[in-house]
Amino acid sequence: MWYLAYSFDQDDFFNILPFYTLAFAAWIFVMRADLRINQILWMGILLRLGLIGSFPSLSDDIYRFFWDGTLIIQGLSPYGILPSDVVSLGIPNLDQTLYNQLNSPSYYTIYPPINQLYFALGSIAKNISLANVIMKCLIILTEVIGYIFIIKILKQNGLKPILSSLYFLNPLVIIEGSGNLHFEVVMIPFLCISIYYVFNNKLIYGALWMAISIGVKLLPLMILPYFWFNMGKKDRNVFFGSLILFCTLIFLPLITSIGGTSFMSSVDLYFRKFEFNASIYYLFRYLGQQISGYNLIRYIGPALAAITLGFNLFLASSKIKYTFSNFARYGLISWSIYLLLATTVHPWYVITILFFSIFTDIKYPSIWTYLIFISYVNYSYPKYYENLWWIFLEYVVLFIFIIVEYKHTIRYIKKRDIA
Repeated sequence: MWYLAYSFDQDDFFNILPFYTLAFAAWIFVMRADLRINQILWMGILLRLGLIGSFPSLSDDIYRFFWDGTLIIQGLSPYGILPSDVVSLGIPNLDQTLYNQLNSPSYYTIYPPINQLYFALGSIAKNISLANVIMKCLIILTEVIGYIFIIKILKQNGLKPILSSLYFLNPLVIIEGSGNLHFEVVMIPFLCISIYYVFNNKLIYGALWMAISIGVKLLPLMILPYFWFNMGKKDRNVFFGSLILFCTLIFLPLITSIGGTSFMSSVDLYFRKFEFNASIYYLFRYLGQQISGYNLIRYIGPALAAITLGFNLFLASSKIKYTFSNFARYGLISWSIYLLLATTVHPWYVITILFFSIFTDIKYPSIWTYLIFISYVNYSYPKYYENLWWIFLEYVVLFIFIIVEYKHTIRYIKKRDIA
């Protein structure tokens, strides 16, 4: 895993995949061992610490992180100003060289306030390499706290603590988090803390940590319908009232600046313009091109997002018992539908599904954390090219696993009911 992080760039797919396969095989071997909680913890910390000195090689997002963080350090809001408007201001460290490294220089930032806090703390160093180290240290610290709460939840629900290794030692989680600075691994610990407090009926604490998680990534908004439809009226009022208050405070820099509209326009662009490693969307895109002669993403993207929302609300409002196990399964299924209908599915997007899976008997997310690495093949060509045959392979294998697992689950339920 360390060799992969230090030796290869994004375009070295056919060198990356064998080493990732070895890391994945080692992970499977370790999971079969009878490890104690502390052994899993220290092994996970050691693997992450070994990546601190590596510069993100599979993603160029760090340049935008440093850009936004430096703006904050200079007293400027990253929400209301485009990078192209900043270059001419002569701000130290925000020069043409860094600007040329940005992957979306013509778009407003899409990163929420808590995420920006991590960027700012890293950018205090005024050097992108040092900022990389600082942010990785902060990420690892957050992950360790999250691991403690994962263990608490597992024990509280009668699940084996060794299941934590499914998440904490997973190669994708480590490489994309501590290696490439993707903040899903920060969002999840805060989400985990929130879940722990909510199901221990400490709703105000739960709302606080849920708001912080949303402040890292907006994605936890997806699971809120479950609480809305399944909490008692009093608990619902306390939880959502507190959540609205905390979210208002966290997003105040966005709400009170001209950047609020710009931020939402960037979110809208995500559904209408960006596409990468999708599955069902590509089928609709193909049909749309056959009918109209051009890419209909500006219509298909929002339509699929609406379908995702509708399915989520339907699933949350179904008459299911308000328990943690049902919530975990709901989170896994709703997040899976979101990704299967999404226009963009980067490897690190799967990390959240893996997190929910450790509290269930559903295992296809673990397989997906390996298969999704295939998407890096798109960067292996002289010019970026999305090879649909590789993507087809990824999703065919994934759907086979999903179908087989679904049939096995149905068969088990029928046998149990008969018994």
